Amino acid sequence: MLKRNKLAVAVLSAFCAMPVLAADAPAPAAPAAPAVTGSFGFTSDYVFNGISQSYRSPALQGGFDYAHASGLYVGTWASNISGNQYTNASMEWDVYGGYKGKVGADLAYDVGLMTVTYPGGKTADPTTAAYKRWDTAEVVAGGTWKNLNLKLTYTLTDWYGINNSGYAPTMWSDSSSTADSTATDLGSKGSTYIELNYTYEVSDSLKVIAHVGSQKIANFKKLDYTDYKIAVSKSYEGFDFGLAFTTTNATDNNLYHVKSNGDDKVLSGNIIAASVTHGF
Repeated sequence: MLKRNKLAVAVLSAFCAMPVLAADAPAPAAPAAPAVTGSFGFTSDYVFNGISQSYRSPALQGGFDYAHASGLYVGTWASNISGNQYTNASMEWDVYGGYKGKVGADLAYDVGLMTVTYPGGKTADPTTAAYKRWDTAEVVAGGTWKNLNLKLTYTLTDWYGINNSGYAPTMWSDSSSTADSTATDLGSKGSTYIELNYTYEVSDSLKVIAHVGSQKIANFKKLDYTDYKIAVSKSYEGFDFGLAFTTTNATDNNLYHVKSNGDDKVLSGNIIAASVTHGF
């Protein structure tokens, strides 16, 4: 199991095999008039913040956004995910909203709220009393100066179900808990993800994106990791094509390394993902 955050703007994010809200490219200025946009795409591996969400398998993704001339926006986005990681779930569904603005010609900012839900998903046997949902609520704030973007995500709930009374991952090496203490209800609310993204525009249709991110999980420090990504995106005839390489220093535990149904998948290792997205 694993997850992520997002702040919906960039078709670029989708073809770099990341959800719409995790924008690697500079945030665009607020439109001059209300606008409804959408996108639909395919990726060979749904990778979010360096971790595969689809068990190293392909995913279909799509969403819609409404942006008002004032800078306010709302949107929704969805993707198939793996039930081997998110028990009892097969889909991730995001709903978000916020405000985008500019200070001068080069500085833009974006502040919003987002909910990440996994319909039917629970971290343990749903017939028992002791279970937690994977669902997560987040505050996301970011700023973009020219081609450089900095973003912070802060969880208002447990970080994707991580809790000593719900789902507490263990280390493969010795089966020890990843929690910082033995408290019976130790949660992960207040976890943070900070990322830095740089976009180099080779031409109007060709871009190279570099990304580094740091995940800190409250009360579960053994799960902290850093991820890196380099991606190329190309626009052609209304389609956006992407190729991305990601890697992390995530530790070997049953959150980022899943053994299920006879399979053994390292979800945090070196991943190359290709994607194609069509906006409308």
